[in-house]
Amino acid sequence: MTRTTPRGRVRSRRAAAAAAAAAAALLLAGPSGCSRGKQADETAAGARKGQAPAAGVLAQVDDATLTEADLQRLVPPELREGITGAEIRDVLDRWVNTELLYQKARKEGLDRDPAVAARLHDMERDLLADEMLQRELAARVQVSGDELQAYYRSHLAQYTQEVQLKQIVLGTREEAEDVLQLLRNGAQFEALARQRSTDESAARAGDLGFVGKGSMNPTIEPVVFTLQPGEVGGPIATTEGFHLLKVAAKRPAGDPIPFEAARDEIMHTLLLQRQQAAQAQLQQELQAASQVTIAATYAGMPLVQETAPAPQNYPARTLPPGGPADSAAARGR
Repeated sequence: MTRTTPRGRVRSRRAAAAAAAAAAALLLAGPSGCSRGKQADETAAGARKGQAPAAGVLAQVDDATLTEADLQRLVPPELREGITGAEIRDVLDRWVNTELLYQKARKEGLDRDPAVAARLHDMERDLLADEMLQRELAARVQVSGDELQAYYRSHLAQYTQEVQLKQIVLGTREEAEDVLQLLRNGAQFEALARQRSTDESAARAGDLGFVGKGSMNPTIEPVVFTLQPGEVGGPIATTEGFHLLKVAAKRPAGDPIPFEAARDEIMHTLLLQRQQAAQAQLQQELQAASQVTIAATYAGMPLVQETAPAPQNYPARTLPPGGPADSAAARGR
């Protein structure tokens, strides 16, 4: 398995989001993406005469100007550090090209085209809804330092232990359920790993060796640390397939993770959990205060909500150590 640290995953997601935001801002830059007004009127004539833009104006198309303040808004803070002159020039060139097309579109009435107007409405709707959600979550969700410490203490094993992990990876959930039933009936995990697993670890009877926090697929990691030696968890869906997991043994970690090193990841985990709960609560409140109706059929098809998938951070089934008798007892609980 490729090692991916939680902090690295968060940074990569933030960088991708920042880049997307910058691109979107440049593409959508219109009246709100540049400065128009008295200063623009004063600098427009000078620019048309070939003179340099006025102080603080970085680019200009007729009466539309891009100021230093606009540039700071278009380039997210995450991307400002270390930005080069060539990259800033690229931003200015793209703004000019977009502004030229934008002005031509407005002159030809493209903003009044029904199809375009509908798309603009949808974009505005999504933007405002997302901004409203972010503000509501910011107001509703907080995590204190004491809560971070409490989480660390209650999950101490994750940060101070390593587990000997074995897995069977199947291509479909149905195959995983079939193999899980064979395990319930007393089949050996290692034998089935050799026979059925699609992962390269099949040659080692599914054995991945001793692994610690941050060194396994982040989707299966929370499940792994809930299992005791001999227990099997899963199936857990990842991009690699459907995993059945077995913890063969546990031992103290050679390099335990102290609280300060885990703090950011814990904060991310708790914020995500609470934001999901807060969003669900917000949606319930809004629906209760509004009249909401949804069609029951469309084009002859019943419109039925899909069953929510089982949570991926908890083992759907576990098999205790022992044979079929123990498995039967587990099913009866």
